Amino acid sequence: MQDACLAPSLGEAYREHFLIGAAVNAHMLRDEQYQRLIRRQFTSITAENEMKPESLLDREATLALGDPIRCALRFDLADRMLSFAQACGIRVRYHTIVWHNQTPRWFFAEGWSDAPDAPLADTETVLSRQEAYILQVMEHVNRVFPGLVYCWDVVNEAVEPAQGGPDGLRTHSLWYQTTGSAFLAHAFRAARKGQAEGQLLFYNDYNSYFPEKQEAILKVLKNLQAEHLVDGMGMQTHLDIGSLDLPAFETGARAYAKMGLTLHITEMDIHCPGADEESQALLAKAYGDFFAMLLRLQREGAKIGCATLWGVTDQYTWLRFFRKQESYPLLFSGELKTKPAFDAVMDAAKAGEAAAARW
Repeated sequence: MQDACLAPSLGEAYREHFLIGAAVNAHMLRDEQYQRLIRRQFTSITAENEMKPESLLDREATLALGDPIRCALRFDLADRMLSFAQACGIRVRYHTIVWHNQTPRWFFAEGWSDAPDAPLADTETVLSRQEAYILQVMEHVNRVFPGLVYCWDVVNEAVEPAQGGPDGLRTHSLWYQTTGSAFLAHAFRAARKGQAEGQLLFYNDYNSYFPEKQEAILKVLKNLQAEHLVDGMGMQTHLDIGSLDLPAFETGARAYAKMGLTLHITEMDIHCPGADEESQALLAKAYGDFFAMLLRLQREGAKIGCATLWGVTDQYTWLRFFRKQESYPLLFSGELKTKPAFDAVMDAAKAGEAAAARW
C-alpha cells in the first residue's frame, strides 16, 4: 500500500480516455490530507450533497421575496466546493437539479408553506418554479465559475417501474404528484436555456441496466432525444461484490451507447463487507474487470466521458449508513492508503493502452 497523496495518479492514467471523479463533501474539504489526495488523484468531482436542492433553497429568504414563483437560494456550501475545484484545475459534475429526494416539501406547497398538510401548488405554478430554480442555479454557477461545470444531472431517479406510473415514472414523487410526467421534459427544456457552451445535460439513475427499468429509461431518453434535450446517460453504479454481474451491466451500457449518448459512470462503489486480504482481492478483480470493460467499450466507439467513484476513501463511504453494516468499497483505505483495487484500476489503464495500440 502507498500513501494515496504520493501514489501514481488515476486521473493521469486515464487522461486520454475519460475523466476520473469522486464524490466529495464539505467535511473532506476541511481536511488538508483529503484536499491533497483529491488534487492528486482526480480530474472531476461531484458534490455529495452540497448542490442538491435542500442545500440551496432558503425558505425564510424566499418568503421575504414575496414572489409565488421565484425562490431565494444560498450558494455558500456549493461555492466553497466550486472554488476548491477551480483552484485545483478539477472539473465539476453538477449533481443534481431535479430530484424527488432532498427537495423540501415547501417548494411544492401553496405560498411556500412548510406545514406538513399544506395544499400543494397547481401544475403551472410548480413548473414555473422549476424553471426559475433551474435558471437561477445555472446562471449563478456559469457566471461565477465560467467553464468549471462540464455537465449537469438535470433529472435524477425519475423512473421506478415498480410504482406503476406512465412510462415507468416514480409516482411517489412530489414532482409527479404536482405535475404528472410534465416535470421531466420541462426540466430539460429549462436546462437547455440555461446551459453554457460545451456543457452536457444528463439523465441519471440507479439500477439502470436492470431490464425492466432500462426499458422505461430508454423510453424517457428517446422522448427527450426527439426534442434534442438530452446529451448523456448517468449510470449510477452501486454494485455488490456478492452479486456482481458485469456482463449484464455491459449489455445495459451498450444500449445507451447505441443511442449516441455520452455515458458517465456517476456513483461507483462495490459493496465489500470484508477488509481481509481475500475480500479485498475479490474487490480488486471486480474493479479491474469493470474498468477494462469501460475501455473496451470506448475502443468500440462508445462515448465514455467520466467514471466517478461515490466517495474518496472507505472512511466516509455512505454504504455503512445505507446498509447498516461495514463496507470497504473504494480504492483508498480510511488511512488514505492505496488498496489492491487501486492497483487493479491502474493496471487496467496500462492494459488498455496496449490493447489500443493493437486495435
